[in-house]
Amino acid sequence: MKTTIPKSMRILVIILTLWPAHIFGQEAVDSISGRISRWYLSFQYLGITYHPDGGTTPEVYPLKLDRKAYFVFNVGAAANLDYNLNKCFFLRFTSAFYKDCAFVMAGGFHVGPRVQYSWKKDRINLGVGPILSFREDWHQFKEYQGDDFYGDRVYGQWQYRLFPYAVELEYLHRINDHLEFQYSLIPGAPLVFTSLLGFRFRL
Repeated sequence: MKTTIPKSMRILVIILTLWPAHIFGQEAVDSISGRISRWYLSFQYLGITYHPDGGTTPEVYPLKLDRKAYFVFNVGAAANLDYNLNKCFFLRFTSAFYKDCAFVMAGGFHVGPRVQYSWKKDRINLGVGPILSFREDWHQFKEYQGDDFYGDRVYGQWQYRLFPYAVELEYLHRINDHLEFQYSLIPGAPLVFTSLLGFRFRL
């Protein structure tokens, strides 16, 4: 079943594309002033996904680590642009592109606030916000019988879904004043948990 992309989804894509550039143009710190930048940029490897009930179509998962595809390798990356509001809050803009469990092209766009807690060289934060997720249509595989994640949302050669909110848990460890180690967990319960590893840089 094919549907048209709702207007709200198109608006979200426009916001995710233009909002970071607008804020950066208005608020970026001039390094000559000597003030500490509020901006951070991070790159992460989109790594192992965990499926609590096993994969929905494990027959088409080439990088599964077990027969029922509880654990699957993914190949891809995510880029995050963060704007620090204060010690406890920041905004995040995320784009991700990767080869999913069936090794077809997939990705997502996300924007949302983060609340964080810091101690010594470590930080943890919790984020929530809308996410537009998409992948190449799995109906190309004869084994695919549909799933609850995307359902019948198909546009052209793509499956998609706009989630009103998604949750992300993250741990950061400061290496120096400009660099942090970053581990993120996206709990898309009950279907999938996604882990990401990378580094975050102060701009």
